[in-house]
Amino acid sequence: MYISDCTDLEFYYEGIQKSTAKSLCKFEKTFYPFSDKLLAHVNEISISSILINLVHFFILTRKPMRTSSINILMAAVAFFDIFTSLLPIEVLFERYKDIFFECLSLDTYGLVLTKALLTVVKDYSRRCSTWLIFFIAFIRTLIIQNPLSSKYEALGKPKASIIVITGICVATFPISMFKFLENEFIESLPRDSCAPNKTYIVNVLSELFMKNDGVIMEYFYLFNSSISDIVPCILLLIVTCLLVWNLFKTSKKKAKMSSVPNNRNSRGKTGLVLCVAIMFFIVQFPYGLSVGSAGIFILAPGAHNMLNQFGYIFSMLITLNTCTHLFVCLFMSSQYRSTTIHVFTCGCIYPKTRMSSGTRIISSPLNNFKQL
Repeated sequence: MYISDCTDLEFYYEGIQKSTAKSLCKFEKTFYPFSDKLLAHVNEISISSILINLVHFFILTRKPMRTSSINILMAAVAFFDIFTSLLPIEVLFERYKDIFFECLSLDTYGLVLTKALLTVVKDYSRRCSTWLIFFIAFIRTLIIQNPLSSKYEALGKPKASIIVITGICVATFPISMFKFLENEFIESLPRDSCAPNKTYIVNVLSELFMKNDGVIMEYFYLFNSSISDIVPCILLLIVTCLLVWNLFKTSKKKAKMSSVPNNRNSRGKTGLVLCVAIMFFIVQFPYGLSVGSAGIFILAPGAHNMLNQFGYIFSMLITLNTCTHLFVCLFMSSQYRSTTIHVFTCGCIYPKTRMSSGTRIISSPLNNFKQL
């Protein structure tokens, strides 16, 4: 949705210098066709994300994986990532509804309300997922930084993850409740013959959000973007740098202190956290900047729509990134690989895994039979 010429710049780019507005207008003509081609694949990526994260969640919730708070937190991330991808599935349903229903109006109160709720669920799930990834890196950093402290060692236990998940879910819920208030459902004339009672419902911005030229919406979008994306991403960057620094210090101490943990499982778990954190920051931080900045330019439709379009692209990349978590875990974690093989072979095979003490265990029923 880009303008065909650059004659009405004062309206489309209100408050922006004319020379800058002209450059943005010219950029639109190449940007929108390119972005539309990318966003055409968002539904396929969302379906892939749901399927992959269902498998990822199932593996992480198996008994051998539930002994670590990091694994439980990653399972919670996978759970919220599934709900984040539900809104594009609803859009896909709208596109192909005629295949399943002869006459179904999408303008009923129930369907319009469902779409609004899925938007709020996506906002809530993405915020929870963002903060959970930060706490995964934060907890791992504290454990690496204090390897001999029993107090910090307790952070690696399942109880710590339950406290973190509950705290995040409760603390971020009011923001999504307020976001729902931006919706206002009004009746209008039907757009198709399937509409019941010859009326249909449209969802518009509420009067609360549009008061004083949308000042509440502007500040809320900026606040929501800061809390949901920008602040946790900055904190994640700081914690990731600390984690790398602590890894460097720990590697130097290992030659002097034999009591410092030195096992593949610990190194693999730390490498896993680093990979997930870095990949997450690359796509989440620009998304937060785009969405947060869009609210500032609410009176300049050209800039507002362009920033939102960038937000849609980075949102798709975030969904695509969630698809990689399973494969990163397979590559970085021997425990995850063992559990995956055990699950997909219905318990017939359980590969050798290296325990923290450096010993090996063999849980394959076939190997146990041979030992007898």
